[in-house]
Amino acid sequence: MGDTFQTIADPDASPQDSARLAQRVVEWLVQEGIVLAEPEPGWALGERDLSHPPGPHWHKAVANARWGSPGGVVVHTERRVFYTLGDPGPATVTCPRCRKRAEVENDLQERFWAACEAWHATGHADLDCPACAAPVPLPAWTWTDDAFAFAHLGFEFWNWPALSADFRSRTADFLECHRTAFLMGKI
Repeated sequence: MGDTFQTIADPDASPQDSARLAQRVVEWLVQEGIVLAEPEPGWALGERDLSHPPGPHWHKAVANARWGSPGGVVVHTERRVFYTLGDPGPATVTCPRCRKRAEVENDLQERFWAACEAWHATGHADLDCPACAAPVPLPAWTWTDDAFAFAHLGFEFWNWPALSADFRSRTADFLECHRTAFLMGKI
C-alpha cells in the first residue's frame, strides 16, 4: 500500500511573502469546502505535521473522486527542498537565461548536490549553466517533470486522488500567478 503525496510548490514566493500567500490559498480552500480551517495532527504522514483535514467538498480539487476521503493538506511556509519520489529517469534542467536543457549527470550532478546543500542551509545558491556559464539561482531553474522545487511555500496533499489540472491552475492564480511546480510520490 503506502502513502502518496502531491505537492504544489511556489518557487517564486519570497520568505517574506510565503505566510501571506499560504493564508490566501487556505482561505480559498476553506471557502470552497475543500479543506477545514483548523489544522490538526494525524492527517498527514507524520504526527508532527499539522494538516488541514479534507472538507465536505474535497472532490472539487481532484480529477476523479474515489470512495472515502483523502488525508490532510500540510502547508509549508519555510525554506524546503521539495522533490518527486520515484525513478522518472535522468533529471534534466532548463536554464532560465539561455533556455538550453542539460541532463543532471557527472560534473553537473556533483555541482547540483553541492548547490542543493548550500541552498537548504542558507537559502541562497547559484548553479552555473553548462551552456552559457551564467550563474543562475537554484530556484530559477526549470526541472523536467518537476523533479525538484526549491521554495519557501508548498501545499502537500496526502493520499488524495490525482489533483485536477484546473485545480492546480486556480491555485496558481491565488499565488499571484507565480510559477508553480507539481511534485508527487509514494512512500
